[in-house]
Amino acid sequence: MSLLVQRQGQSLCWFDTDFFAQPDARVFTPAYWQQGDRVDGQSLGRGVTWFVHTERHALVLRHYWRGGLVGRWIRDRFLYLGAARSRAMAEFSLLRQLALAGVAVPRPAAARLVRHGLTYRADILVERIAGARDLVALLQERPLGAKEWRQVGTAIARLHEAGGYHSDLNSHNLLLDEGGKVWIIDLDKGGLRRPGAWQQANLARLLRSLRKEAARLTPFHWQETDWADLLAGYTVASA
Repeated sequence: MSLLVQRQGQSLCWFDTDFFAQPDARVFTPAYWQQGDRVDGQSLGRGVTWFVHTERHALVLRHYWRGGLVGRWIRDRFLYLGAARSRAMAEFSLLRQLALAGVAVPRPAAARLVRHGLTYRADILVERIAGARDLVALLQERPLGAKEWRQVGTAIARLHEAGGYHSDLNSHNLLLDEGGKVWIIDLDKGGLRRPGAWQQANLARLLRSLRKEAARLTPFHWQETDWADLLAGYTVASA
């Protein structure tokens, strides 16, 4: 996991050499992947998330957008407080540290910020987990078994043991791959913290998310008793 740094004008890019042997800022633009016929799909949310691939890796390209009321007026600019504190570089660094600690998170491939005076825009490329689906999609099709729920709890415990704080731990940000491994995604605005009340707050946020989806979706194969299995996995892994 060697890091390549590229500076061009107001642009700063980081590249993991496992994914990109040569720095090329064009990889942060959808047009680059479209021209090479290397777009596998896209997902619409606050903005468009692109699923792309190189010769050896499947990746996710994401631009950083603002949410809330501010986002209605300033869609994708953030106050610049230094490169390390920028959204893209902070998430890149966090994912890298967690992956090295053995936490099941996507590896970061590249990150970019482009300054505009006192503000900046940002993009990130991360590893795409092959065959993985989020809990919401899975639970609309089938219930998860007790073993699977315990594995979800174990994955969260490992994140917390490594000090990983997730700012939005919800049922969309937990994936199961074809082998049953649980992955945690979207660590934007996360960080490393000492053990504390935030760990239980993370779990409470996930529980609210599951209850919300259960009230919103039909079918949604989740019941309150599943939570006990998740907590069992979390507790055993934390012991």
